[in-house]
Amino acid sequence: MARTRKRYLEIPVKMEAKEAPDVKYSVGIYSRLSVDHDDRKSESIEHQIEIVRQYIIRENSHSPKKQRFEIFDIYIDRGISGVSFERTGFDRLMNDVRNHNVNCIMVKDLSRFGRDYLETGNYIEKIFPFLGVRFIAVTDGFDSMSENVSERTLEMNLRNLVNDMYAKDISKRVMNARKIAAGRGAYIGSIAPYGYVTEEIGGIRKLVIHLENAGIVRSLFERFAAGSSYGEMVSWLYQKKVHRISDYNKYGHTYWKNGERLHQWNPGVIREILSNPVYTGKLVQCRRRSRFLEGQKGISDTSETERMIVENSHEPIIEQELFDQVNAELKEREKKSADKRWAGKSAVVEEEHIFRHILYCGNCGGKMHAVSYQSRVDGKKSYSYYCRNAYYMDERRCSKNYIKEETLERICSERIREILKEKKLSSKALMNVNHSEWEKRKAVYLGEQNQMMQEKHRLSTRAGMMYIEYKEGRVSHQEYSAFRENRTKHERFCEIRLKEIEQKIGGIAIMEEEQNRFLCSLQKTERYQRLNVQFIDSLIEKISVSSDGMIDIRFRFRKEDGGACDV
Repeated sequence: MARTRKRYLEIPVKMEAKEAPDVKYSVGIYSRLSVDHDDRKSESIEHQIEIVRQYIIRENSHSPKKQRFEIFDIYIDRGISGVSFERTGFDRLMNDVRNHNVNCIMVKDLSRFGRDYLETGNYIEKIFPFLGVRFIAVTDGFDSMSENVSERTLEMNLRNLVNDMYAKDISKRVMNARKIAAGRGAYIGSIAPYGYVTEEIGGIRKLVIHLENAGIVRSLFERFAAGSSYGEMVSWLYQKKVHRISDYNKYGHTYWKNGERLHQWNPGVIREILSNPVYTGKLVQCRRRSRFLEGQKGISDTSETERMIVENSHEPIIEQELFDQVNAELKEREKKSADKRWAGKSAVVEEEHIFRHILYCGNCGGKMHAVSYQSRVDGKKSYSYYCRNAYYMDERRCSKNYIKEETLERICSERIREILKEKKLSSKALMNVNHSEWEKRKAVYLGEQNQMMQEKHRLSTRAGMMYIEYKEGRVSHQEYSAFRENRTKHERFCEIRLKEIEQKIGGIAIMEEEQNRFLCSLQKTERYQRLNVQFIDSLIEKISVSSDGMIDIRFRFRKEDGGACDV
């Protein structure tokens, strides 16, 4: 990006001004090249930027207005779809806008900015005006500061709608093409499953066995069927110096070589291998789909009828009988594990694992995890924290680190009281800290509430468009019925969740008041008091526990309240 920026910015925008301009605009030029292969050469990054540069030169030289445009930076996203605003270049642009480095955004045309009708309109009509940012789409002739902007807004919305429909059409065609390829037995995934590689055979992308990796896969199935645990298989793979899958993709070979890092396998990855029917020669594809066609973000699981299943699409690594045996054993082991966990559970109380958000290992920096113990004498449950990295076999291995929750709770209570006396913090200062933390929690709920309302509006808009497409025969009765059913389910979910959010927001004031009373009592009494997770999160930023017994506590006190404290 640095080279790109220099290449474009080293050519100055010339203007011989006799007097200083009344208005100076710091311009961020944004350009995007789509993942769509139909993008023509005329849409190239260089072409887009050159069009904007020529526009700036003309405006600076001939505009009767006393204004000047100066390029601050170039922001580029290559191979990024216009239906999403989660883009690296765009994020960098918005960061410069928020830092007041850019107050004018220029693009070649509206489609380069985005193809999502609602999101694009939201940025241009609401977000940019709120931030005081001028927006110009050169070839579309749109300028948010022009005198006839209200007239051009309708035209802009129509263009955005066309861009949105174009993107949905492309998405639908790509999805249908992938389904056709999957139905022919082609592998449509990006990376082949471990144990296979992809080859072009007869014009179709097929899975072909990778002999070394296939041997590893078969050994895992056989060992599990023979009774080996995940831990034993992880140990076996590490002793054999077998690269985990991510490192195999990185290095390009199965076994460790000098100069490379050897990491142990994750048990979850082994479980995924053992449950994947691809190793029996069966392809199960199109398990997930984009929700873009429904006017929503993200992806969702497909139904059984929507999935593309092809038997005997490639050479199997294991027999169907072995696969069935292993998966039956998988279900049995998981059922026993679930029953064991359930039998050991008691009533869940809010005070459980009170340090779960802020406790870290002072040796390796990893987050410490809680484990519970139940007394055989009185049935009382207690908790302790330990560093999981102590059980690694590779370079991430940490020394054993363990502390009882009761011990940590007493130390924190004592140090909190000491700090309050040392800093001479008033009840008001503590309540300000507490209020700030509860406001952060409230903001999270309000953000989710706003997002849910936007989703409902988006779905309602999409429903109107879907109905028109259905009436015009562009959408089948089956697709329209499925959309209506999904919409009903989603709206029901939104209603339930919105009620839950309202209850949580309503309870924040009550919880904050309880914490304030606790803080006041903590100052007045010398005796030890039980802490809880809300209080811990409100007052303490981070706790580090080292295996040598050292405990570091960092508080959230603001500088005006006495500064952040390391104890």
